[in-house]
Amino acid sequence: MTKPKIRRAWWVALIVAGALVAGLTPVLAGLRDGPPAVRRDGYRPYPVPAAAIPSREGAAPLVDTGLHDAENVRMFRMHDRVWDHPVAQAQWGLQNLAGWRATGKRIYLDRAIANAQRNVDRRVESRGAWWYPYDFELTRCTKRPLLRPRWYSGMSQGQLLSLFVGLYEETGDAAWRTAADRTFLSLTLPVHDSEPWATWTDRAGYQWLEEYPENDEPRGEQVLNGHIFSLYGVYDYWRMTGDGRAAEVFDAAATTVRRYLPTRFRVENWASRYSMNCRHFHLKYHQIHTRQTLKLYEITHASVFAEYADTLRADYPAPALRGTVQLERGPHVGYTFDLKGQVTGERTATLAKAARVAADQRVRVRGRGIHYRITEGPLAGYLVPEEPGRRVLLGVAVDHRYAPARTLTAQPGTYTGFTVDRAGAVTGTRKVTFAAVTELALGGSAWVNGELSYQVAAGELAGFWLAARGDLAVASVAG
Repeated sequence: MTKPKIRRAWWVALIVAGALVAGLTPVLAGLRDGPPAVRRDGYRPYPVPAAAIPSREGAAPLVDTGLHDAENVRMFRMHDRVWDHPVAQAQWGLQNLAGWRATGKRIYLDRAIANAQRNVDRRVESRGAWWYPYDFELTRCTKRPLLRPRWYSGMSQGQLLSLFVGLYEETGDAAWRTAADRTFLSLTLPVHDSEPWATWTDRAGYQWLEEYPENDEPRGEQVLNGHIFSLYGVYDYWRMTGDGRAAEVFDAAATTVRRYLPTRFRVENWASRYSMNCRHFHLKYHQIHTRQTLKLYEITHASVFAEYADTLRADYPAPALRGTVQLERGPHVGYTFDLKGQVTGERTATLAKAARVAADQRVRVRGRGIHYRITEGPLAGYLVPEEPGRRVLLGVAVDHRYAPARTLTAQPGTYTGFTVDRAGAVTGTRKVTFAAVTELALGGSAWVNGELSYQVAAGELAGFWLAARGDLAVASVAG
């Protein structure tokens, strides 16, 4: 009487076990076969005016003084040899396209075509996509693997994609549309054994457009500026085609920036890191990161990227500028510093009356705040610390423009807006009183006469600056 019950229990156990294994199979397969699903915050690309398209910045000079061959193609010298360099050729091509648009001179268009065609001619075809190889070895930072030829870069794939899109827009030649289609495809393909690859997804599900893919495993250096430059190429392809795949890659790439910039790249009160796996600070690339995140705001309308740009600007503002510093009456101490921010010299000058002196830098000293480098008078050659009311750079410095306008919230009260000329002289004022909390359109922010200030973009204060104070707040909306 008990045997049938045992058989039924045995079969039930088999069925339940089978169901469990079937349910776990996709999970196990996912763990075995690759990274988790790609994360996307939902960032949408938005069209911008032609002059604001990110890949259209900076025109080439008419005379090419850089290293180039007889065909006017940009070349690269390394290991006592001259090499093709896809990123350099893409960027030179884009600069020449900008020159063509600005002047209509055929030499610019011919140089852009020559640099694009060189890469089309050198392409490697794999999985239906076109890839642009590097034929030289490249050593990155300490403990990073050697990049062995042939290797491929997500940055060059994206920058060449921008160049092909631009050439198609300017010439209407279907060959450039084909090049763009095949190149974009490369940025949609996962890592594949023994095949070229340029994108990968990390263990947390964030997708990288990888400037320096490593040969031995599906990962890379995770370079911020290269990732964003490649994202620009995806944006250009979306502009041209409206392709939903491009919108998805764009979203994923922007999500990666949102996730990692504040935690892995930003260094509080100093220059940001170049990459996640070569973690040295880089003063030049910090300014590129600042411009790129502001541009991401413009093409996504996501305020988080404008906030990142403003944070990076405050951490290490662009140092190179020329202007006039107002020094109030009394003592002022100038310093010299070493690279670590240690004082190596100082000089005191006591002024009987306020004075204006020329400066050529507004720079953060490591661990010591913002300083002006004075170029005339008793403090020439020394750095003096910025101090509102005592030592200020006159005029507008490190200006950020917001398109679209952001939101500035004003608490009830009276506010005085002002306008200034290039020398920092106040040219007009306007007083307004808000009886209730009021939202203002924020068109820009900058340091004006040494103080953080906001410029209103619409309404009765349109064009006027408001000095930042506690009852003004820039709206923060993540995503």
